Amino acid sequence: MERWSDRAVSDKDPIDRFTELSTAFFKRYSSQIAKFAPPAAGFALFLLYFYANRFYPSFDLLQFSSLLLGAGMVGFTIIGSLLLWLLLPGLWIFHWFIEQKDIRNGITDRLAASEEHRVKLVLWMFFLCYVGPYCLCSVMLSFVLTTFPGLYVTALLSLSLATTLLSGIALQLTFKLPKFACFRYAFNAWLPVCVVCAMAFSVISDVKPFIDGLDGNGLKLLALYLIPLGACLVAAVSALGNFGGLGYAIHFSMIFALFIAFYSGVLAGLPARTMSSLGLGNYQAESVLLEAEYCSGSTPKELALSTDCSLKDAHVVWSMGETLILSMGPDKAARQVQIPSRFVKAIVRKPG
Repeated sequence: MERWSDRAVSDKDPIDRFTELSTAFFKRYSSQIAKFAPPAAGFALFLLYFYANRFYPSFDLLQFSSLLLGAGMVGFTIIGSLLLWLLLPGLWIFHWFIEQKDIRNGITDRLAASEEHRVKLVLWMFFLCYVGPYCLCSVMLSFVLTTFPGLYVTALLSLSLATTLLSGIALQLTFKLPKFACFRYAFNAWLPVCVVCAMAFSVISDVKPFIDGLDGNGLKLLALYLIPLGACLVAAVSALGNFGGLGYAIHFSMIFALFIAFYSGVLAGLPARTMSSLGLGNYQAESVLLEAEYCSGSTPKELALSTDCSLKDAHVVWSMGETLILSMGPDKAARQVQIPSRFVKAIVRKPG
């Protein structure tokens, strides 16, 4: 994709140099990265999960190695979804609206006609194309979510359409764009705005422990407004990379994806989420049915075994290999219990 501005740049700034170096690196070592990065990432996820839960299970090494690739791919999928969320909506609006010949010519003519207000107009264009619709829709959706949560999906579709139409009208009037340009913008920006806002509100689930720990309903309500608003603002800023070309857009999106993942707790919770996705651990079991032989002997007092030799509502930490590891009791007073797998008949996992 060609640059937005064809003007020559005298000196390369650090962002240019970083983009060139990283692009050359990935082109040269792409095959090696594709081969070794997923299993290496999977191994790191397993180690982090073991360390966080203070256990190191025994299992067949060949069986375990077959899971490394799966764990790595789950991790890459989670981070990759953030990358695509930041990259594709902004890229779609840029390519299918801003880069269209008549729209682009209209914007450049307007900028050339007002040289003294050029910077102001560029910022105004950025606001109307990205910041305005993303953030305005986010604020209105926060109001709907806290007041009429049952209407969230309907509001997401209708409010995103309304905000894109308003932004399109403002763009057409400000930059004197061709007739019906506002409808073209709304048509091309509606789905991207929906995707950005939907993903921004999904971040709330990752920071739920933080929100629950806030004192007072006022702070919790404020967090429900500011967290998705901040995510939408980051998505808008990352869209700036599209004006430099696809390489810049990818780099901007990757940097901000890692930024959101770190501060939202996605990275910190990635090992646990991966184990849950693979069905290896970190899930709530409705019941764990044990062999009668196990119940006939002496059992730990923390195990509230029923008459049919089963455990109800147990948190499974790890279920692969020679030992089933459970966490029993409240979070702060939880005890880790290890049961040999040969005594486990069945595990009924809770849905969700």
